[in-house]
This record gives sequence, C-alpha cells and structure tokens, in this order.
Amino acid sequence: MLIIEDHDDTACLVRFILERNGYAVLHTPDGWNAKRLTETTAPPDLVLLDIALPSLSGLEVLRTIRTTPEWQWIPVIILTANRQNETMVETTNLGATEYVTKPFAPERPMKAVELFLPRPIDQPEQEHRHP
Repeated sequence: MLIIEDHDDTACLVRFILERNGYAVLHTPDGWNAKRLTETTAPPDLVLLDIALPSLSGLEVLRTIRTTPEWQWIPVIILTANRQNETMVETTNLGATEYVTKPFAPERPMKAVELFLPRPIDQPEQEHRHP
C-alpha cells in the first residue's frame, strides 16, 4: 500500500493504523516522488492520496496512475481537507475510488481500505471495530 501525504502527522497516524492491522505501507511526501514511483516500482495494492501536495498535485498524480498501464486499476482513496464539490467530481472523473475528508476519525481510513482490500490473513478483527 502506498500513502502519498505531505503532512507527517496524518501520514504517521494512517501508517500506524494500517500497519497495526497487518498491511505493509510505503510513504512518500510529495507528488513528484509519487509520480516517479509509478515509473520505477511495481504497483501497490492500493494508494491513499492527498490532493494538496508539494511539487505535483494529487490530481496530477491521479492522472498519472490512471494512465500507467500497470497502475491503472489500483484503488485510489483520496485523503484531503478539500471539501469542494468540484474537486470531488474531478477526482471521481479521474478514477478515484473513494473520497475521505480531513479531519477524519482514526478508524475512517481503515474502513475505506477494507472496502477494497481483504484484511491480511494473520490479522484478527479489532475488538473496538464496528461493521
């Protein structure tokens, strides 16, 4: 799983939650590095993508993901403070599969991920989670 997020506190929180639930996570803090990853690495199972990124916007990264054959079918969950309808529509038109707005409850990214990826086999359900 790839997190593309420039705010360290958000990236650390999401990474902690996902790793605690058994997912392997790679993080990059800017759009340019994210775009480079689409050219140099195997695609992840899922991408969590911020819109407001340094060097290259999340919208440009999403366009790159959707036009890179090996990456084009990967679920992309948008994690953003942007609540504008135009941005939500644009990300949907570009192929985003889910849109989560900040601030969010700590369990929200995990619930979004579980819509698209099965829980790793060795990880039991957390007792505090709800269906």
